[in-house]
Order: sequence, then structure tokens, then C-alpha cells
Amino acid sequence: MNKPNVLFLTIDTLRADRLSCYGFPSPITPNLDRLAAHGVRFEQAITGGSWTQAAFPVLLTSSYAAGYGGCLGPLAAERPAPIAALAAHGYTTAGFSTSPLLSRTYNYSRDFRHFVDFIPDEKEPSLREMRGGQKLLRQPITHVVMKSLGVQTRPAQLYVSAEKVVDGVMDWMRDAEQPFFGWVHFMDVHWPYHREETLTRPAEIARAWRDLSHLHAANWYGATISPAEKAHYIELYEQAVRFTDAQIGRLFDFLEQSGRMENTVIIAVADHGEEFLEHGRWGHWENNLHDEILRVPLLMRAPGVSGGMVVSRQVRTIDLMPTVLALCGVPPVDGMAGESLLPLVGKVGNYTAEVSISEMWRDEWHIIAVRTENHKLIWDSRRADSPELFDLRADPAERRNIAAEQPQMVAALKTHITAHMQHVADTMPADAVIAPDLDDEIVGRLRDLGYME
Repeated sequence: MNKPNVLFLTIDTLRADRLSCYGFPSPITPNLDRLAAHGVRFEQAITGGSWTQAAFPVLLTSSYAAGYGGCLGPLAAERPAPIAALAAHGYTTAGFSTSPLLSRTYNYSRDFRHFVDFIPDEKEPSLREMRGGQKLLRQPITHVVMKSLGVQTRPAQLYVSAEKVVDGVMDWMRDAEQPFFGWVHFMDVHWPYHREETLTRPAEIARAWRDLSHLHAANWYGATISPAEKAHYIELYEQAVRFTDAQIGRLFDFLEQSGRMENTVIIAVADHGEEFLEHGRWGHWENNLHDEILRVPLLMRAPGVSGGMVVSRQVRTIDLMPTVLALCGVPPVDGMAGESLLPLVGKVGNYTAEVSISEMWRDEWHIIAVRTENHKLIWDSRRADSPELFDLRADPAERRNIAAEQPQMVAALKTHITAHMQHVADTMPADAVIAPDLDDEIVGRLRDLGYME
């Protein structure tokens, strides 16, 4: 058989428990469920980072977030380069990014022959910058008046929609030489959840502005989220999930109609989940290493791999690039920290990883979660002598810290933290990684996406 094509689909902020194939009662993800039915569903897939900057070095280079000088600056040249290895073995490579944190600015174009930064071309309404303007934007009458004057007052798009992204990917695939590796990142499930282009009625526009203001106040200043507001935000989130799934379905249909499906590996995974107040906050705050953030959906379809398979064993997103290379017949790349998952789906070999490492990393603050199938230890450098230990079987919601009751388990899991910290030190570059200079547009997008106050 010819070398397979690969579509590597990453969906920002997608919780596993919102997919029907993971047990969600409403059928809002029929296309991802179709992928699971014809492929493999991994029941316990654990991301290596609690937010995008920490998660993506793990996903795309099979290296830990805190290694190679950390994850806050551009993707370090010293990190393993599995995509370059694919190119060296005859693959056409393309990346399609919708996040400012995964852009050329942050060197995520590295090793791709073709790379597209999807950047929205909308500007916020000028009224937002005026004194008292934000209060006016939260009132429907403002939008009635401004609409009559032909002035657009809805929130500007913070990311290009999945519909336009899929259009761009299909255009590229029509002419791409095979075999190809295509990475496609979707942002639609990320806050603010609204599909801004669908906001046309004054009441809807005003409600969107109120939502933006309220969640900003809740996340940064402790404003309360009522049960009704929580239900509203979850409904918006689920609508975004449904929309994203529909666009991914268009991509699957294109593969079928163009005759590429049977020889294409498809991997769909989230970079991290989203918290709905399980531990007191909304969104994906980087210091949350609980399972609503770390346990992500992971689905894979590949030629020669049986469909409808479920892998219950814990696996890691750091294993995905080694798996891709194995599927493509490309030797492992030096420095990759993950293992191929193929032994878990009936292929030759052994999968040996028993522990997953996830982390939050800042220059002077490091949180590490060490997770097995039964326990999770969370160590925080700001309170290094007070780790938290959770029994994931008895307490899957991670409510009860049992560290004082099981000191031997704490000590055993801490050995993995010691080894990880040594790895971080060993890969530290001689020169510090410098965060890129960001223009006002990127800063504004990051602020509205919740990454800055």
C-alpha cells in the first residue's frame, strides 16, 4: 500500500464529555462519532499542558512544555522535528492555524512547506473604545440605532470560523501531492463561543456584549456565575461544538468523494478541555490540572486498524507524533519523549508508559500533574511541601486530597517529578527563549480570548 496521507485535527478547548461517543446524551457530534465508529477511541487520553501554549509543543514535537526553555516564546529550534522528518521521507506538509499562539509569530510554521495563518480581518466597533461605550454596547437600543445608520456593532471575530478553515484545507488538498501531512487547528469551541457572524438581531448582539463583559469579570475579578448564566454559557459552548463537528464532517465528505479516505490517517484531538466551575472557575486557567482540563477526546482512524475499537488504557498526547511516524513508516526522531500507540491497536510492539506528565510552566512558577490510571499527584512549586493526591477511581471529580493518608504513594509519584525536572534542566538552551514582540492586534485578540487581563 502507498504511504498514507495524514490529517491531524486539533480542536481547541473541546471536553471529552461533550462527544456522544464518550457518553454525552445529545447527538451534537455525529461526525466525530462516525470517526470513532470507523476507528479507535481512546478512553483516557491525557494532554501534556493545561492551556494552548503548554499543550502544543507536546502535540506537535513530542516534547514537554517546560523543556527547551519553556513554552511561552517561539517554538524552540532545538525541539524534536517529526514534521521535518515526514517531509524528508517524501511527505507534503501543511499547517492551518487559527490561534495567535500557534502562528508564524510563535514559529509554528516551522518545518511546514505550506502554512496558513488564518487571521480575522474585522475590527471592533469604535464605540467600544469610547468612554461609556462598552455600557452602551450591552443595550439592545444601541444596536437598533446603529443598525439604522448602517454601522456594525457586533463583537469582531476573534478567530476565523471552521467553515472558512475547511474551505481552505479542501482547496489545498485538491492540488496537494500525496502523501501529505496536514495539521488543522479549529478555535470555534474556545470562548467566547459565539459565532459572531450569525449575530444580527439587536437583542442577540447586546447579549453577546453582556456575556463578554460578565465572563471577563467572573474570571478576573470574581464575579458570580449564576445557574442560569452557567446553563447559557454551556448552551453556547455546545452550539460551537455542534458547528465545529459539522465542518469536520464536510472535510470527511470531501475525503470520501475524492477517493482519499481509505488511505488517510485521521487523528482528532483536543489540546485541553474547559472548566465549567468544577473547581471554582470558568474556562481553562493554566493552573488547573484537573481532569476537566487534562482528559481530552482522542480519536484515530488509520488504514489497517480495525474500526469501533476502544482503548481503555491511559495514553498521552505526547505519544501522537511517534504514532504518526510509525503509521507513515518514518523512523523515530531523536529527542521525542512519547511512544507509538500502535501496540495498543493490535500492532507489533509494546506500549510501556504507565505515567502521564502534564504541566503549567512560567519562569518562576511550575505546576506538574503526575497521573496514573488510579491516582494523580499535583505538585505546585509555590507550595512544594503540600502536594495534592487524588484517588481517581474513588474520587474522579478530584475533590478530596488524600496526600496525608498515603505518603508512600506521594513519594512514589514524586520520583517522576524529580526525573522530569532533571529532563527540563538537561534540555535548557544556553540562551534564554525570548517572547516575541506582539502587535496591538494580537494583544487585543489574546485579551479578548481570555489570555490577558
